[in-house]
Amino acid sequence: MSDNTAVLLQAMRMGGSLPPEIVDYMYHNGAFLLFLGFPQASEFGIDYKSWKTGERFMGLKMIPPGVHFVYCSIKSAPRIGFFHNFKAGEIVVKKWNNETETFEDEDVPADQIPEKKRQLKTMDSSLAPYPYENYRSWYGLTDFITAETVERIHPVLGRITSQAELVSLETEFMENAEREHKETHFRNRVDRENPVRTRFVDQHGLPIMKIREGYEIRFQEIPPLTLHQNRVGIEYSDRLYRLLRGLGGNWKQLLAEMQIAFVCFLMGQVFEGFEQWKRIIHLMSCCPNSLGSEKELFMAFIRVLFFQLKECPTDFFVDIVSRDNFLTTTLSMLFANVRDSAHAGDELKKKTAQFKQYLTNQFKWDFDCE
Repeated sequence: MSDNTAVLLQAMRMGGSLPPEIVDYMYHNGAFLLFLGFPQASEFGIDYKSWKTGERFMGLKMIPPGVHFVYCSIKSAPRIGFFHNFKAGEIVVKKWNNETETFEDEDVPADQIPEKKRQLKTMDSSLAPYPYENYRSWYGLTDFITAETVERIHPVLGRITSQAELVSLETEFMENAEREHKETHFRNRVDRENPVRTRFVDQHGLPIMKIREGYEIRFQEIPPLTLHQNRVGIEYSDRLYRLLRGLGGNWKQLLAEMQIAFVCFLMGQVFEGFEQWKRIIHLMSCCPNSLGSEKELFMAFIRVLFFQLKECPTDFFVDIVSRDNFLTTTLSMLFANVRDSAHAGDELKKKTAQFKQYLTNQFKWDFDCE
């Protein structure tokens, strides 16, 4: 990315409309997404903005360099999407497959890029400009997400969907006979009609299902906390440190995962994103012994969560926080841990108290722990 592009991106992140000279600059230096063959009157979106497509729609232009989330759906079908780290001047091509009702990648060989760029001029009126009016909010929601984050978490098959293909463990076992099966918590039964056939069922006798390999979002594994562990005084710093080691010691990648999980749920409508988001918040709220050594992480965590709650649409927000009072219960532990810590430091205590006061004033939440 050139110095000029970096300066312009910083200016756009501050908000406001684009002057004509910047519009012209971004046309020549922004990225292009060609989305060919997509049905008319379908939903298509990028980041915070979505539209109903017109007859001539062929994609997007002037996409600012960086990570973006593109998503679409036809008729009443679930959304499917993908994250991509767009580079300055890059041309990304996707083709819609009407039979499979999904998009497919179309590679552009290096020797064909000049011709593709010439073709863009004839396609200009069919390319929607990137919605810069929402760019500031998008950047604030995703500022920790990097190309490394996308590469690490994105499904192998390149698509994020709210209804990923499920497969029973029995089917997976049969499809891969060499797979070792040592998980003792599964109850195996023998089918009387097929005595050698292994059955994987839960305690109710129902098939155990999982997302088919290649479709799953590759979140870091975070051990869930049980209900009886949901109280002040719980200490799980060892889990936090183990998680950070798995991320190469880079706490920014933990916050990037928190952001990408939130986007997967907010824009992608993927419930597993919501579950991972909750797991990260819960873990961060149960690590009082880490408050002194990881001040920078906790300061940034509060900022990320503040922005997520602030930017969340009202109806969506009411829905997610009304589920078992998760946020009020969990954040009560965080606020109490910071308040009582001898090592958290004045700045972290101040920021946490301000965040608590904001939530109390804005949503009338009660964070007093018994």
